[in-house]
Amino acid sequence: MPETPRKSPVSVDPGRLRLDSGQTPSGVLIGMRCLDCAIYVFGQAVFCQACSSSRLEPADLSRTGTLFSYTVVRVPPDGWPGPVPYVLGEVELPEGPHILAEIIDVAHEDLKIGTEMRLALQEVRSGDSGPTFVVYKWIPETNATFQTGEA
Repeated sequence: MPETPRKSPVSVDPGRLRLDSGQTPSGVLIGMRCLDCAIYVFGQAVFCQACSSSRLEPADLSRTGTLFSYTVVRVPPDGWPGPVPYVLGEVELPEGPHILAEIIDVAHEDLKIGTEMRLALQEVRSGDSGPTFVVYKWIPETNATFQTGEA
């Protein structure tokens, strides 16, 4: 029996993560930049969070940032597909926005506020026959050779 071709993975949130075409997941976080005060916002926005201007333009955000805060989650939300406990980190980007996502490939006790982080994309399957989504996560810059994988 011929093998069914694998469908291309899709972004878990196209308003915040734009995927590049290719065999392995790669992409960039997207946001908006205010044309009046130059503040950046993560994701889609109708008005600037700083000055309320509606003059916004799409902007790609950095793939690196600094660990601002984190917590170890021991009781996950319903439907959490990954291992437990896990680390939820808040990473500050050079443009200013803070991005909340899971931190992977590091022992909890090795994390420190101020650690340089890099965007990591991971494929997550939705059931046996559902789509494959790509989710954004963070990884310490020193471990950044690991970029993709399956959760």
